[in-house]
Amino acid sequence: MINFDLTPLIAKSSNKIIMRLAVWAAPVVLLALGLGYHEFGISLFRGVVMGLLDTMIMFAGIKKALPYVKEPEKGLAIMKRYRWYRIFSASTLVVLMLKLKYPAFGVFVGFLLIHIFLIINLTFIAYRLDKEET
Repeated sequence: MINFDLTPLIAKSSNKIIMRLAVWAAPVVLLALGLGYHEFGISLFRGVVMGLLDTMIMFAGIKKALPYVKEPEKGLAIMKRYRWYRIFSASTLVVLMLKLKYPAFGVFVGFLLIHIFLIINLTFIAYRLDKEET
């Protein structure tokens, strides 16, 4: 097994990855809406948007920490700060939706769906990089 760093690749093509996530999630949202689950579909869409926002914040942290490869303590401090940004934004949006009495189950499903798609996407990228190196 070959070890490689996905960080520069993610920093370079993060917009493409985010668009791919949105395209993968769109049929799921449209399916929920098409089956007549209007409230759940809207809630799922909100979760997808929240998941994409979370992914964008994570990629911004990666881009910000990338120059500190030689000084990992500084890069780690930046990533820890961005972790708190992610937690704050997600929790704020969930609390806002609960306060407005919007259904929250679909939000959590959409948020989780985006992160599952992100893991699948990064797995494909790693597989391609592994194939190119061999």
